[in-house]
Amino acid sequence: MNARQQQILDLLGIRGRASITELAEHCDVSDETIRRDLKILSADGVVEKFHGGVRMSTPRTEPPFDRRLREQVDAKSRIGVRAASYIREGATILLDNSTTACFLARELVHREPMTILTISLEVAQIFSGSGHRHRLILPSGELRIEDRTIVGAGTIEYLSQFTPSYFVASMVAASPRGCTDFDLFEADFKRAMMARADQTIVLMDASKFGKAGLVHVCDWSQVDVLVSDNVPPDVAASIEHGHILLSEGG
Repeated sequence: MNARQQQILDLLGIRGRASITELAEHCDVSDETIRRDLKILSADGVVEKFHGGVRMSTPRTEPPFDRRLREQVDAKSRIGVRAASYIREGATILLDNSTTACFLARELVHREPMTILTISLEVAQIFSGSGHRHRLILPSGELRIEDRTIVGAGTIEYLSQFTPSYFVASMVAASPRGCTDFDLFEADFKRAMMARADQTIVLMDASKFGKAGLVHVCDWSQVDVLVSDNVPPDVAASIEHGHILLSEGG
């Protein structure tokens, strides 16, 4: 996704919809250039075209994993750096299958030896590239190909025997009422792991706030640390007992 396409999405995120002419004027390009950008964004399922204009898509499920890895890269990178600075040396860490967890993994991979548990093959691959520096533990289960995640009831049962220092997760949406997700397995997994870990760290870039997920995962009272680039005041007011860590530039 290029800078102009992100500019289009930013405007649609504010207005909800816009005409081709409005987008062309906003980006200072021709209508034809905007149509080419919208063709790409529409093919990716990010926007929906209608007669005379375009609007943001309303997703029923999460976007494809590889596309999410390319979204909000700067924010996720900063969140990864900030979260890594909080995690103590030599800890046992359970990482979920979120793309933001991948950015954290890239920061932790060069740190002192840790024990890493994860359901994400993407996260596991990042740590396996460090050779024998870290101890890496994966559960049994079925591989969900689309996002390289190990899933199944046995997956949760296996990981429930561990008591990690930190459980690190991201949610697809957040509001003052708490965090939500789209996937039933992931909601069950996160609730179970939050109960086992000494601390739960939630990584969430600003785009997640105010969105609506399908399944309620947790209240803010169950979150020990929220790491974000920007937290809305109404959400911050709901986090009475946890810590909020803002990334640099957030």
